[in-house]
Amino acid sequence: MRCFNEKPIQSGMQKSCRQRRLGLTAVICGFILSAPLSSPAWAEEAKSSILESWFEQDYATGDWGGARTDLSNDGFTPALNYTTDLMANPSGGMNQSGAYAAGWTGSLDFDLEKLAGIKGLSFFAAGSLQQGRDLSGDDIGNIFAVAQVFNGDVWRLNQLYFEQSLWQDDVNIAIGRLAAGDDFATSDSYGYYVSGAVNGNPTGILANIPSFTTPPFAQWGARVTVQPTSDIYISGGAYNADPSVQDDDQHGIDFKFNPDDGVLGLAEIGYSLNQGDKDPGLPGQYSFGAYYDSSDFARLDDPTAEENGNYGLYAIGQQMVYREGKAGSDQGLTLWGTLTTGPDQSINTLPFAAFGGAYYQGLIPERDNDVTAVAAYYGLFSDDLPGQSYELALEVNHRFQLAPWLYLTPDFQYIINPNGGGIDDAAVVGIEISIDF
Repeated sequence: MRCFNEKPIQSGMQKSCRQRRLGLTAVICGFILSAPLSSPAWAEEAKSSILESWFEQDYATGDWGGARTDLSNDGFTPALNYTTDLMANPSGGMNQSGAYAAGWTGSLDFDLEKLAGIKGLSFFAAGSLQQGRDLSGDDIGNIFAVAQVFNGDVWRLNQLYFEQSLWQDDVNIAIGRLAAGDDFATSDSYGYYVSGAVNGNPTGILANIPSFTTPPFAQWGARVTVQPTSDIYISGGAYNADPSVQDDDQHGIDFKFNPDDGVLGLAEIGYSLNQGDKDPGLPGQYSFGAYYDSSDFARLDDPTAEENGNYGLYAIGQQMVYREGKAGSDQGLTLWGTLTTGPDQSINTLPFAAFGGAYYQGLIPERDNDVTAVAAYYGLFSDDLPGQSYELALEVNHRFQLAPWLYLTPDFQYIINPNGGGIDDAAVVGIEISIDF
């Protein structure tokens, strides 16, 4: 791991970085060792009470003496998260190595109903600082990225949009700089995994459609969601389809709007059941979607030739099959699965992909908020890519939810047939740490 926001540098500067880290470590160790070996009982009780209170609050920095709640009540909600993936492949891949990847994401949510009296209107802005390097791209060579948090080594303006709710929230409209992946082809299940195969959105779509944005990337767009019943929703969206605005050197501030060069359209219908705390049945969520990108796409067998337009379909489902305790409890076993297809093999790297797994909340006694998760990710490469057949990745992990604002996830992945062939199977170990400040 290198110093915060520091580029790879040579000899003397690397030594300086190590010296700073070692110096900081020495100071911390010296402080710990210099502490009294024993403390009065009242001091131990006070420390224990403070520590317990800290780990029970919603954020690492607390409520700021009540200021955070006051700001939210007035219509202003700030947020800051830090997530890091520390991963290594001790065997397999192109090289054996380790990599640090991390992201700081900050956002401001303005409730314009509270601030300006405009009913149902809000404004959201977010930015990020990404760091580290890509273990999959640099050392393993596989298509299902092993570290979902890696998004370059750059600061970036993320989403910037207005959102309007109408008719008692039965209709919701968003317009501005949007990430399509926040509203389409996503599932709550994906968040329990470290692999980028599904964390956020399935790679089966992302590998084929560069204009399909996921945070921290954004494009000009508009999205409408209609909820005709409490169980059913229908969403449609249209987005600028120029992937160049996502380039790192643009830092998310290339506001180019060029629909003549291509538009990404998405449609999704979803069904939820037993979502209420008093519903006796087990909760589930199911969605089906389609997309079409009107851009020009290079042919896989001849990059100098292009085809106009690309389309695909996806289906996503998750269903709790066993629950501990009474109705409304989150503890228990949930199964999930995802299928994606981009039928045109001449322009789609992964014309078919399947993802599935299971997670159990509260598997370990007395750790009711922990989540144990397993998954398998399969991608079939296009027939127009000679020597590339399929990639299969397996993942198992356990999320230790140490506080509402802190989790640690030790993770193991095994990559079979990386990038469809020609690379040794790789074993990957690591940990993900996330903190809400």
